[in-house]
Amino acid sequence: MTAIFDFLAIPLGWLMSFIYSGIPNYFISIFLFTLIVRVILFPLSLKTQKNQADRARLAPRLERLKKKYEKDPKKFQEKQMALFEKEGVSLTGGCMPMLVQMLVLFGIISVIYSPLKHIARIPDAVVNASVSAMTSTETEKKIEAAQFKGYYKEMRMLDALDTYEEDVKKAIAALEGYDMAKAEAYVGEMKEFRKDFTVFGENMLQNPWGPKGFGGINILWLIPLLSGITAFLSSMLSMHYTKQISGADTQPGQGCSNSMMMFMMPAFSLFITFSVPGGVGVYWICSNLIALLQTFVLNQIYNPVKIRAQAEIEYEERRRQKQEDKKRLAEARAKEQRELALQQNQNKDKKTTTKKKKTEEMNTVPVDEKTAETADTVESSENEQQ
Repeated sequence: MTAIFDFLAIPLGWLMSFIYSGIPNYFISIFLFTLIVRVILFPLSLKTQKNQADRARLAPRLERLKKKYEKDPKKFQEKQMALFEKEGVSLTGGCMPMLVQMLVLFGIISVIYSPLKHIARIPDAVVNASVSAMTSTETEKKIEAAQFKGYYKEMRMLDALDTYEEDVKKAIAALEGYDMAKAEAYVGEMKEFRKDFTVFGENMLQNPWGPKGFGGINILWLIPLLSGITAFLSSMLSMHYTKQISGADTQPGQGCSNSMMMFMMPAFSLFITFSVPGGVGVYWICSNLIALLQTFVLNQIYNPVKIRAQAEIEYEERRRQKQEDKKRLAEARAKEQRELALQQNQNKDKKTTTKKKKTEEMNTVPVDEKTAETADTVESSENEQQ
């Protein structure tokens, strides 16, 4: 890999070297190394999963907003942004964790592609001199020079070390501060390290495809086949959860697209592992298996399907509660109006009764008062006559 990823490959290389020093088996070390890195990055994966779950939680409300503002996309976008802001959900919340994981992935690949540098801890100068020796020999050997360039040059060099051993020793011994004794020691170290790439008598430094193409079927073919199968299982599990969230099967044209995605990654994984050294293919198998496990675990912790279902229940409960509140408020207002009307009627009746009573009092004079008034009148009349 390019030097731009060295800042990640160096610490990851120390981790891989530490694992290998404790368990001197290249393939077991790759699995443990991949697992540990995934565990370290798990919080980022969990954050991405939580963001996806938050989106699933808001999905029912977004669908209703979309239906409500179907003819006004701009208004829908405004309402969507307002909803995400209110609920504290970021539209780009899953991008940064994915970007970090992608950068780390390139660092991991750099470690896997450069085992002498990062795992065996052989100096860069020695590795570069050894690789250069295989492209600087006599003309008949330069026919194979192209394979010693690119990402897999260290593995190619290890595979061809017996053929170019003397040239490699001379190239190392020619380095400043090195001699033939050091050169022989490094070549011996590389040969010892190379033993880890032999499994069931097959050389994992070679491509499964091999120079004979499909005519050279061998046990190394299990590597790309397992890589393709594990990639397919991982894609199928991811698609299973995605379909549950989005209901993609019910959308026209999505079925074909999803099928293409499901088979594209396994096909790509199959192609890649056929055309790279078997040792690299083992990494892809380990990565696919751990990705499969991680997808399952993440969906157990934050299952978007269950979260969406719960959001639907809560939404319906809020709607029911809101309707009940409206009904209770309407009943309370109706009761208040009835009581007010009754009070008004009572006040009106009370006023009418009071007025009637006063009228009656004014029209009704007591008997004694009438007798006195009559006597006074008679007396007044008599006095006048006299």
